[in-house]
Amino acid sequence: MASSVINAITINSLKHPFSLDGEFIVLTLKDLATLFSVRNSFKTKFYTLLIVESGAGKLLIDHEVHDLKKNRVFFVDYNQVFRFSEVESFKGEAVLFTRSFYNLIYTGNRKIKNDTAFSDLPSVMDFTKSEFNNFRVGIADIKGEFKTSALLNKEIICLLLKVSMLKYIRKTNNPDYINFKTNKKNSYIEQFKDLIEIHFKDLKRTSDYSKYLAISANYLNALVKEKLDISAENLIQNRVILEAERLLLNTDLSVTEISFELGFSDKSHFGKYFKKITEESPNNFRKKFQSQNLHFREDS
Repeated sequence: MASSVINAITINSLKHPFSLDGEFIVLTLKDLATLFSVRNSFKTKFYTLLIVESGAGKLLIDHEVHDLKKNRVFFVDYNQVFRFSEVESFKGEAVLFTRSFYNLIYTGNRKIKNDTAFSDLPSVMDFTKSEFNNFRVGIADIKGEFKTSALLNKEIICLLLKVSMLKYIRKTNNPDYINFKTNKKNSYIEQFKDLIEIHFKDLKRTSDYSKYLAISANYLNALVKEKLDISAENLIQNRVILEAERLLLNTDLSVTEISFELGFSDKSHFGKYFKKITEESPNNFRKKFQSQNLHFREDS
């Protein structure tokens, strides 16, 4: 039986003997897979970079299943649920860090500040052999500093970490990340995303958020359409559905219980909302995924 909740986990709660004030740690992938091989599901309260050097296996991030393979790098965001399965003697590194640690040194460049640079980054990137080797050099430098207690090691790790994340962002080849420019429009969109993360359970209309931003709902929608090519309402809906999927796949809460958890007045309203966006009912979504990915439960 799955848990009725998705537990939040911090770097401190990993109970590893060595970390930088509970804000930064480097682990082997084997260690991380062991920590996350338990049956319950977890939302991480930190960012995670997974660097796969060799071996095989599966990694579930929310409801997406990815292969663990050589020269592949994963980025797991705050609150994402992930679990390993079918792991076979793979090697690599796992770098875990908090927002506050990453922003220990802020250069003033929004490309490097985490609340803009990490927004909607893809979860996986495949590097060429030479790109991966270059990326690994930076991670090795981070690991070397982490093992020392030399003066300014936290600051040096922070700067090296920024370099590694910029390499990951550059690999996306997405101009929306690479050519990010600070302006009022982008600021509204980032604030809107932050507000959604806080209020998606109780506020589901664009006008609810536009009031916080002191702009009209039509203007907010136009900004989101221009930048993200979806409507503001869709952005809110996507966050609600993402949380619904996490609860459906990683807890034993009933659909009724999930509907109340997400701020819906009843099961019927939630069911119609979910089906309108995903084109299937919550129960069908849960059953389909469990039948296709049962090994994740069995291996846990």
